[in-house]
Amino acid sequence: MRRCGCGFAFSTLLACVSLAQQAPSSTSHRGSDVWQVPRSRDLMPHFEQVNGRQNLYVDGRPFTVLAAEIPWWDLIYGRYKQTETAYDYLYPAAVKIGLNALKVPVKWSMIEPEKGIYDFSYVDHARDMAEKHHLKLVLNWFGHYASGDGTIYASLTGNLYTPMYIVEDEATYPRAVDGNGVVHHNAASYDYEPIIEREIAAFRAFMQHIKQVDSETHTIVMIQVENEIAVFGVDRKNPKMWRDHSPAANKRFADHGFSDDLTFSAWDLSYNWIRRITDAGAEIYAIPFFHNYVGGKIADWMVGGAPGEDVHTYLQNCPHISFIGVNSYFCAEWRPDNSCAQESEASVGELREPLIRYQVGRNLPAVTEINSGATPLTSRYAFIAVGEFGVPIFAPWALTVSYPESDQPYVLSDGSLANGAFALRDTYSSLSKALPQISYYATTDKLKVFMSRSPGQSFSATENVNGFPVTVSGRNNGQVIVVHPAAHEFLVVGYRVSAAFKDPIFQWPTMRKLRVQKVYWAGDHWVGDGEPEYYVDQTNTTLEVDLDTPQAVLIFW
Repeated sequence: MRRCGCGFAFSTLLACVSLAQQAPSSTSHRGSDVWQVPRSRDLMPHFEQVNGRQNLYVDGRPFTVLAAEIPWWDLIYGRYKQTETAYDYLYPAAVKIGLNALKVPVKWSMIEPEKGIYDFSYVDHARDMAEKHHLKLVLNWFGHYASGDGTIYASLTGNLYTPMYIVEDEATYPRAVDGNGVVHHNAASYDYEPIIEREIAAFRAFMQHIKQVDSETHTIVMIQVENEIAVFGVDRKNPKMWRDHSPAANKRFADHGFSDDLTFSAWDLSYNWIRRITDAGAEIYAIPFFHNYVGGKIADWMVGGAPGEDVHTYLQNCPHISFIGVNSYFCAEWRPDNSCAQESEASVGELREPLIRYQVGRNLPAVTEINSGATPLTSRYAFIAVGEFGVPIFAPWALTVSYPESDQPYVLSDGSLANGAFALRDTYSSLSKALPQISYYATTDKLKVFMSRSPGQSFSATENVNGFPVTVSGRNNGQVIVVHPAAHEFLVVGYRVSAAFKDPIFQWPTMRKLRVQKVYWAGDHWVGDGEPEYYVDQTNTTLEVDLDTPQAVLIFW
């Protein structure tokens, strides 16, 4: 039977009275130091070694990006200034969902409308909108877009990635050639210097502008460099598309003694192209750069799902790539056009698998894209990714487009929320109440994620969290993170669950030492967030805490 309020038993009433004596605006806590996460003297966005792993810091504090991506195709070539407000309605919608950041694509063609002439008006507009709505930004540099046919353009209106002067001048900027000898006008060859030199110059100007306008405020926290990496884009499993066969590429292939096309493409694109771009950008303004890779795999040795990708190769060749995230899309049955015929009910084990696979060398697993429909798996994946793996970013794609599920967007054209937005709001709002602590203890035995094995199931499970058994029961896709950093110190974050703790103290008169506080973290201290719902069973010396709605509850004695 569900228990609510504080008036159901004398023993519970005493505990609630003890709680009520705490100041509602600022929660006092005997062992508060255990929840203080180390700060950094470096205020710029950067990664820092803390608690045995790299953590993202912004403004001197730990920061986990809880984001979603916005589109780009309504920003029209030739009318960029007139269309730059096309996505303004998504910023307030992002706040309603509980995002702390937005991923915003910036096409190279917008930055350099004419050769050597730069225009940063869209960057400035996006930054202004983010600051107005108290959001951070992750900017996606789109000079190369490998999620469709071709890599430099898919149309000459909203999907033009490289500047038009490059698209129109095939002689100066040669194109990639497939294994059948076919030249692909929409796919650049990165074995010729002119296009690399132009992109380096544009990226340097881009980073110089960000440094000038944002080095004090740090609204822009990271840069995604390109969108996936591939030689030709789609048709990824066709061996004829696994490397560039242009004359310059063939010469490099032979000169460096390669015999495998996939190995060559990963080395060639990382060393000759991405390394040079990111080195140039970091020389100007060294905030974190990262890649996003296609989920799945082509060859067993590769970690990456497209010809030209491989986590180990890029991290070895590109020292300024901080991490490589995975675009994890789950579907039980894929159609030939890559849409989803049957939604996935991915188990916990299936959700973990891509993140485990991306634990390569110095890489930090991250979720750079994920299902964005009405499916519950995205919210489940967020708890696993943030809690168990400590990802620096979790970002469904996209706010206005659901994929691979069709016609289930988070945000409708009038700015109202729909479909899976409410589940994502529950997830992000609960995590945000104690995000520094969750990030700090992620990947350790002091933190445990509880949820059903598959979506929709009720569950009850008992697990040891840092040596203390905790029993959690959940319903209706409820989930919770339990953190136990020290003796008699617990943090419980989640919704639609109850968590039970057993200890001899949970009886009269020792139970008077118990404190149960509903809280959120405000910079350097806990703040009271209303009354928690809990029950003390003295007969069985058990404390049960109910989390019906998204919340964080602090427990100590």
